[in-house]
Amino acid sequence: MEELIKELRNKVENYFQKDATGHSTDHLERVLNYALFLQFKEGGDRDVVAVSAFIHDIHRIMGSERHAYVSPKESLPVVSQFISNLPLSDSQKQHILFAVEHHEDYGFSGNIERAADIESLILQDADNLDAIGAIGLIRTLQFGFSNGLPIYDKNIPLYQTEFVEGTRDASTIHHIHNKLLRLGEYMNTATARNLAKEKTQLMQDFIDMYIAEVSGKIE
Repeated sequence: MEELIKELRNKVENYFQKDATGHSTDHLERVLNYALFLQFKEGGDRDVVAVSAFIHDIHRIMGSERHAYVSPKESLPVVSQFISNLPLSDSQKQHILFAVEHHEDYGFSGNIERAADIESLILQDADNLDAIGAIGLIRTLQFGFSNGLPIYDKNIPLYQTEFVEGTRDASTIHHIHNKLLRLGEYMNTATARNLAKEKTQLMQDFIDMYIAEVSGKIE
């Protein structure tokens, strides 16, 4: 596994060097660490988990270049190029492509056919774990600033019944509330659900305090 990531690292770092959306190589390294921890606890093909975690966000860079949302599925030809020369079986490469394609399938997003293999479920959980908690808040603020999103719009209710990937939230606080607070509930593995609890509470506390302060509420 270590040799696979070593072989990918230079190529990936060059591809992601201009990221300004919170989907940097630092994010990839953290998702890799989460994914390997989850694989140790939950099982699955360690090489598939590691490689898919390290290249899962190629679509984000493609989206930045096009100034439009690019789905994970649209990135698969580029992902295929990244892994074409790795010493992996054809079956492993297909599993990596499948995991990347489905890593943004959220349980609360409506009529989505969710992945069932453990490697894809682990990648979803690992990516979502890095989207929440303290680092998740920083990444979300960074993304909001880079995309001209207001921090908060008090005139728009926080709650919405459905989150659709690729749509623009009313504000960064709305994004945290409407998406990130819900991720912990929809983690696939018991290990990830346990890790998500404290992270989710931190984000809820942040929203509550922010809204109280901007509203001038003093107790």
